[in-house]
Amino acid sequence: MHLRYALLALLSEGEAHGYQLLKLFNQRLVPFWHPNIGQVYQLLHDLERRGLVARRDERVGPRLRRVFRLTTRGERALRTWLTRRPAWPPPLRDEIFIRLLAVERDGPRALLDQLARQEIEYRRYLDLVQTETARPEASVTRRLAHEAALGQVEAHLRWLAHCRAALGANATPLEAAS
Repeated sequence: MHLRYALLALLSEGEAHGYQLLKLFNQRLVPFWHPNIGQVYQLLHDLERRGLVARRDERVGPRLRRVFRLTTRGERALRTWLTRRPAWPPPLRDEIFIRLLAVERDGPRALLDQLARQEIEYRRYLDLVQTETARPEASVTRRLAHEAALGQVEAHLRWLAHCRAALGANATPLEAAS
């Protein structure tokens, strides 16, 4: 749903074809959000069908390239969406909850082992995010997404520590070799 508005916002900056839109999106939000080109073209087709974008075909050598632009109706839809109340955080559907559900019957040690395995993965992700430095020349959106990713993984790590305390143990992560 939100990718639809990202495409409208990018098209408000000027016309573009689908691959250009994906590149522009990636410049601002990768590695934190990974749409694929199929999603982009599917949404562009839907936006065109709804009259929010218009398409013109452009011949590039033997190929036909579809170039899209934002329509007045699309501009209104984007502005309307921006005035709506933002959504609540997405439901918690993290894999760790299912893992804990699956091992709960095996007792506290099994729960602690799953928490430790999850902590290892969160720390690996934290390392990845930290190496993906938010360059000063990066867009504001990319820098803010980077900060959000850091904050989110740090919050997950605090939650894992809370879980270990709630289980009454000072368990440490499994060896990284696991």
